[in-house]
Amino acid sequence: MILHPAQAAPGTAAIDIAGGLWHIGRSMSARYPGIARACFHLSWIFVIIWGLYLLGPDATGVLPLDRHGPAYALLAGGLFLIHFVLISTGIIALFVVIIELHADRPVRGFTSVIVALTLPLASFLYFAARYIAEVRRFLRGHS
Repeated sequence: MILHPAQAAPGTAAIDIAGGLWHIGRSMSARYPGIARACFHLSWIFVIIWGLYLLGPDATGVLPLDRHGPAYALLAGGLFLIHFVLISTGIIALFVVIIELHADRPVRGFTSVIVALTLPLASFLYFAARYIAEVRRFLRGHS
């Protein structure tokens, strides 16, 4: 509960503290917006799918996934989909957190939002670097 300075109006709850009137308002404890909570859970799902993808034939070959099999196609498609979902949700959550902060309301979950935006970005950079390395090997092999 937070006490706010207020004018005494008939029928309102007010407390007289040292001669000043204070209105009893609702609590301003930090909110954890649902969209930020969704970012937190989507980040864990992303890390799991990304880890499974890296354990497949693309990195270590630990999982017996054939590049041309349906399991690998589902895993790669799921990884692409979770990139899109996580970035979209992270952008929306970032706007929600910014609006909450701009309205001077305490908000939690900013870290979850930043992680939700950072993970896919780092993943895209990883795959871009792998692609560039693959193109380089291809060009060196054909020159």
